[in-house]
Amino acid sequence: MPGPTETVAERESLRVLVIDDSAVDREITTHHLGQAWPFERDLTTDLAGDGIEALDRLRSTRFALIVLDWKLPLLGGGDVLRAIRKTGVRTPVVVLSGLTRDQIPDDIEALGAAFLNKDEMNSETFRTAIATSLRLLGKT
Repeated sequence: MPGPTETVAERESLRVLVIDDSAVDREITTHHLGQAWPFERDLTTDLAGDGIEALDRLRSTRFALIVLDWKLPLLGGGDVLRAIRKTGVRTPVVVLSGLTRDQIPDDIEALGAAFLNKDEMNSETFRTAIATSLRLLGKT
């Protein structure tokens, strides 16, 4: 039985956390994610505007996927990704950025994260990034 604020549909769907400080980018990301969603179960999207808010949400909710903007206020994407992995969470992560992959010095792939440039985001590239993160974590 769903909790008091949770619908049956939400309980049967997979939760995704979209972390981005831009409301417009969160909306665009959510739209493309909905088109790219490769799983049979529906998705429910939670939103966070910065890294600290994201880590708070991750402490209380289990997510099937995390979509992480690289440039965040307060706590950057690299710090968020390392904090997620340090706690043992093995959720697939897609890192989004307006930067190119070679402009991000961190070895995000070693942390089980796939990279997707925001300018190249569409349903196909998003689906590929999700599959890449799953493969990097050994979940395919």
